[in-house]
Amino acid sequence: MTDTASPAVAAASPRRRVEINASLVVGLVLTVGFLAVALVSFFWLPSNPNIPNIKARMLPPFLPDHWLGTDGLGRDIVAQLMVGARTSILVGAGGASIALLIGTVGGLIAAAYGKLADETISRGADIMLSIPGMVTALVLAATMGSGAFTTILALTAFFTPSFIRVIRSAAMAVLQEDFITSAKLYGRGRLFILARHVIPNIAGVMIVQFTLYFAAGILTEAGLSYLGVGVTRPSISWGMMLNEAQQTVGISSPLAIWPGLAIVFVVLGLNLLGDGLRDVLDPKLKRRSA
Repeated sequence: MTDTASPAVAAASPRRRVEINASLVVGLVLTVGFLAVALVSFFWLPSNPNIPNIKARMLPPFLPDHWLGTDGLGRDIVAQLMVGARTSILVGAGGASIALLIGTVGGLIAAAYGKLADETISRGADIMLSIPGMVTALVLAATMGSGAFTTILALTAFFTPSFIRVIRSAAMAVLQEDFITSAKLYGRGRLFILARHVIPNIAGVMIVQFTLYFAAGILTEAGLSYLGVGVTRPSISWGMMLNEAQQTVGISSPLAIWPGLAIVFVVLGLNLLGDGLRDVLDPKLKRRSA
């Protein structure tokens, strides 16, 4: 006896195809590895990265006690890279988080509270965008001194206008939807609409933008520290390590290679993570092959 129901059952319940987002997976792996290194640095380091050891200066990499060698003062490179990862999270995520908070508030007010608020906030953001971020950082360093806190302030001033414009645009698109009109007809106030309807619908945009600006914050901090106006010792930054390594170029080139590779892989991972999250959270922007 032939089973005629099986083709119908198979047609009614087709096997779902699971698409693997390569950007998301690679970015997640690199980002989790970066965060894990920073977390481990709070509990374990190969040695103190700020105490010189003249007897161990300029050791080559791949030694049992010094996996990536030592610098001109005998300080372990692995320990400095691990503490530098911690600093990158503090500065990059700190600047991006504060900018996201201020930008979200400013963007929502500009989108929902009338033309006067929109024009005031938008023009203020345009003025801030016209000032180069490096100039802001140099002015803050000259007035407040260099350091992690100054760098976070510079990143906040640099990123906030961009967050305002992105959040404003996304919020205005949501506010034009039919369900917002229905909520107004039910007598819902603007604060309720923003909290209940707008923010959940732009959360994906906020997450993606935070990830991308986190990467930009790490790259900007490295540049400022390389110029000597960012993080300074006893704190450690990958950009500061590049600055110190230029004194030994031609003598021990790997001193510049290791922090450079760390910056490349972390920024690449965060950008890939942001692209992957964008594809997952916003299918309209998902890239498809022909």
